Amino acid sequence: MNIYDPFARYYDADFRNYTEDVPFYRELSRRAGGPILELMCGTGRVLLPLAEAGHQITGVDISPAMLAIARDRLAESNLSATLIEGDVRSVALPAQGFGLAFIAINSFMHMETVRDQLATLETIRHALIRRGTLVIDLFNPDPVEICREDNRIVLDRSYDLDGHHVQKFVAIDSDAATQKSYVTYLYDECDAEGRVNRRTMNFTMRWYYRYELEHLLARAGFTVRAIYGSYDLDEYSSASPRLIAVASPGK
Repeated sequence: MNIYDPFARYYDADFRNYTEDVPFYRELSRRAGGPILELMCGTGRVLLPLAEAGHQITGVDISPAMLAIARDRLAESNLSATLIEGDVRSVALPAQGFGLAFIAINSFMHMETVRDQLATLETIRHALIRRGTLVIDLFNPDPVEICREDNRIVLDRSYDLDGHHVQKFVAIDSDAATQKSYVTYLYDECDAEGRVNRRTMNFTMRWYYRYELEHLLARAGFTVRAIYGSYDLDEYSSASPRLIAVASPGK
C-alpha cells in the first residue's frame, strides 16, 4: 500500500472544490498542439475538467487509491482519460509525444532531493514534443511566514464526508537551511455515535526560490520561457501568491 492511499478520500474532499487554477490549465491545453500529461494528478481535480473540455489527457500518480477515485469520477461523468500508476521519477509513458505537461499546485515540492527533481524533469523532457510546454506551479515562499512555523497544531478545515464529520488539523515545522517543511495532517473523523477515529499523515515538502528553480530547469535541459506570480499571468514579485515556471525542452 502506498503511504497516501489511506488519505485519498480526505485529499479528495480537501481539494476537489479548488478551481482557481483550472481556467489557466484549460487555456494552456487549448494551445498545446498535442496530448496533455499531468504528473501527480491525485484524484483528478484538474484532469477531469480538461477531459470534459475534450482534451486527450494522461494522468500519472503513485497512489492506487487516488487513481481509483479519479477513475470513478471519470466514469460517473462519462469521460475518458488515461490513468497510469507510477513513480514520476521513472514511470514508462506512452510513446506519443505530449504537447503540454504540468505538475499542479505544489506537488513538485514532494521531490525532496536534487536527484529526485532531475529524475522527474528528465521523465517530462523525454515525454514532451520538441516544442512542448512544461508548467510547474509552486507556492511563493515567504521567509517571514516560514520562520513562524513551529509545529503548533491548528484547525485547517471541517467538513462532512460519507455521513461522518471530519476535522482536519495541520502542524508544520520548517527548516530554512534545508528548505524543507515537515508537515503533519491529523484527520479526526466522528461517526453518528460520536466515536472519533484519528488518522495521522506525515510528509516533507521542499520549497523553491525563483532562480534556484530556473537553474534546476536549465540543468535538466529546459529553457525557461516565463515566470509568473499568479494564474492570471501577473509578473512575478516577492509578494506574488504563486511561483509558476513555464519552460520548453531544449533551446
